[in-house]
Amino acid sequence: MGSGWLLGPLLAAKIAGPAAIIAWVLGGLLMMTIALTYAELASMLPVAGGTIRFLQFSHGTLASFTIGWVAWLASAAVAPIETLALLHYASVYLPWLMHKVGGVAVLTWAGFGMAALIMLGMCIVNVVGVRILTKTNAAVVILKLLVPALTIVVLFNLTFHPSNFISHGFAPTGLKGILSSLPAAGVIFSFIGYSPAIQLAGEAKNPQRAIPFAILGALMICIVLYTLLQIVFIGALPTESLANGWANLSFAGDTGPFAGIATGLGALWLAKILYLDAAVSPFGTGLIYTGSTARMTFAMGKNGYLPQGLMRLNVFGVPAYIIAFNYCLGLFFFLPFPTWQSMMSFLVSCLVLAYTVGPLALNTLRKSCATLHRPFKIPFYKGVTLAAFYICNLIIYWTGWNIISNMLIAIVLGYLTLSIYQFIRRNNKIDLQWKSSWWVIPHLMGTGLLSWMGSFGGGKGWLPFGWDFAGVAALTVFTYCIAQRIGLADGTHCREALQSETLSAVEVEENMGPP
Repeated sequence: MGSGWLLGPLLAAKIAGPAAIIAWVLGGLLMMTIALTYAELASMLPVAGGTIRFLQFSHGTLASFTIGWVAWLASAAVAPIETLALLHYASVYLPWLMHKVGGVAVLTWAGFGMAALIMLGMCIVNVVGVRILTKTNAAVVILKLLVPALTIVVLFNLTFHPSNFISHGFAPTGLKGILSSLPAAGVIFSFIGYSPAIQLAGEAKNPQRAIPFAILGALMICIVLYTLLQIVFIGALPTESLANGWANLSFAGDTGPFAGIATGLGALWLAKILYLDAAVSPFGTGLIYTGSTARMTFAMGKNGYLPQGLMRLNVFGVPAYIIAFNYCLGLFFFLPFPTWQSMMSFLVSCLVLAYTVGPLALNTLRKSCATLHRPFKIPFYKGVTLAAFYICNLIIYWTGWNIISNMLIAIVLGYLTLSIYQFIRRNNKIDLQWKSSWWVIPHLMGTGLLSWMGSFGGGKGWLPFGWDFAGVAALTVFTYCIAQRIGLADGTHCREALQSETLSAVEVEENMGPP
């Protein structure tokens, strides 16, 4: 739980009205389906940077690099996003942090300097090592859970207007509004928090037991909390704030939605707690993602996509050079995406594309690595993986052409980077394993074409709403069948990865002592 619950309910209500409640439940269940595939993969193969390496094991280099590239960019953007949310709330008391440009609050140069310092603090904690990170995060998690729970109880008891749920229609924008809010309002973004459990799996003491619980248990808790938060948010809104409809929802202090409502109700003590949590929760999420993104980058180096010098570990068993590299990349994200919502939307499209690794890799590794022990094994895996892959493709489509076009540009830049690196390594080029990976190119082209023809986020509108679901389904089945047919058949790479995993729990304990 980071900045999603602090800002998402307002954005979701603007897009979907009271039906935003459905969006939180639906978003959580969709992400739960995808998470099932990762619960099996990560407990079976607890390697650092699993999102990068699972597809390498199942389909080879080109597919792994493509998805790994966007996953890395998305994860590197989380710390800047959370820092931006932190400063967004802080600007209420420190107005020099942000200023309005075209009616939108963006960082001042002083605010950018403060963002750089906050992100540097996240890096320092991670460089010290996993033990300090774990102890720091444990305290943050307690506050993360207590404050939303307290907010639900207090707001419900202070005021609740049932008429808000029907006065301007329960679902003023219909099903399309609900679906649009999943990526655009931060609903899906709010459920991505289980990713670090995958990337840090190589450092878990008991990954077979801990990882499924961390992934599925966390999602269940968040579904309940986010849904209740949306209900009390709508119920606590002053009725006059809805005078111009849900799309124009506004009230005093809506820069920090929950704190603004608490202030309006006279609960200044709760507003102060919320402003404190607006600093702690985003910082805690950024802290964890700074570490997990380093493991993803480390995995890219293990696959041969980055210079080996970046992979050097410090005395705590942490890839410090990679953390520094990601820090510089994170600062860059403030330039093209100056607002929380714009940066978050780009992240969602990239990260959900990365989540396609789970269903595609699991479907192949069930055959090629059939002898590996699976502490968590999902039933009817073919049906579950196909459904999960379809869900991923739908969420990506719902982000709209404006975001997907940027994502495709980022992928092209990734291919150019890989080509340059291949040229530099002319005597030691990477085998792209085209034969088992080529499906990724037509899949990306099909995704872009459907989005351009569709009616979400800048699309041409040539593909009517409803028929676009069938188009995404056709692309899903085509890619799924091809990827299953041409996946790598040899599973020795999985066993070798488990044996040679550099960031293993044993090595971490040798460097740091018992956690």
